[in-house]
Amino acid sequence: MELSDKWKLLESQEIDSGLSTIRFESGGPLEVFLAVDEKSSHAILIYLPSSFTPKFDALNNDNLELLFVKQGHYLQIKLLDSDFTSLFDDLIISLIDSIKNTANAEEASKNFITSYLKWSTFFTKTLDKKLSKERVIGLWGELSYLLKLIQVACSSVPIDNILKSWVGPLGASHDFEFSSSSIEVKTKPLNSRVIKISSEYQLENVDEKPLNLEVISVIESEHGLSLKDLFLKVKEHINKKSGDVTILLSALEKENLSEEGLSKYSSFLFARKMTETFDCDVDYFPKIKASGLHKAISTVKYNLDVRELQEFRVSQENY
Repeated sequence: MELSDKWKLLESQEIDSGLSTIRFESGGPLEVFLAVDEKSSHAILIYLPSSFTPKFDALNNDNLELLFVKQGHYLQIKLLDSDFTSLFDDLIISLIDSIKNTANAEEASKNFITSYLKWSTFFTKTLDKKLSKERVIGLWGELSYLLKLIQVACSSVPIDNILKSWVGPLGASHDFEFSSSSIEVKTKPLNSRVIKISSEYQLENVDEKPLNLEVISVIESEHGLSLKDLFLKVKEHINKKSGDVTILLSALEKENLSEEGLSKYSSFLFARKMTETFDCDVDYFPKIKASGLHKAISTVKYNLDVRELQEFRVSQENY
């Protein structure tokens, strides 16, 4: 039975007080139950071995609470804000993954708490800072590129390594950093000639690794995808491959975004029409580099006309 079906079953039962529960097959050494109360608030119960006692009675933030119920010797994690229901389901999946391959119940209990602490930071309301349409398009392109990386990656490549390559939101010079190459992603409307370069470091090879510029041209379309659509597709792959969703959430958090916050931009639907890859390492590629500027000059921003870059193009893909 799917997680969503378990919640529906629990919510269909009448509760005057206390909790209605259903066992969750965790595949690990700890007994785990899903639960709802009379207000249909979602919770998860984890029964601990007698040999392990947490060093806390309660850990809370505004939207989530973790209680140690001494009488039954179990942990209860309760969702306090239904806006985070989807994220709470992700938390449960991650918590179960953290204990299912651990044979020792005490060790599994410690892993469970450690995983909870990592996840709890995401159950906060993000700042109400609205992204411009230009930034929405840029972020759409980066998420689209991340999804493509995941889809074409060999099964032997850990998905967490791919997620960690997306370093643009973390303040890195380039959007994607790999062990042997770097990628700067720029996204523009199909009918636009120009991409915007926002610093003197974006197209500079700063670590001797090959640097490519990936230009994604999009159109607005009712049949396109939103930021949240892309996020959910990436998350689906992460869950299928038992990856760490918090890597993706941490990157979005740097943009003051959460899964809930992505819904604000659902009216922006885009579809790829063309992707062009350019070699930025050619000596005469038109770019402004930090290494070529006087120390008195900084925070350089300029535009590049993509039509004038065709001699540096190494590949093109149309959709």
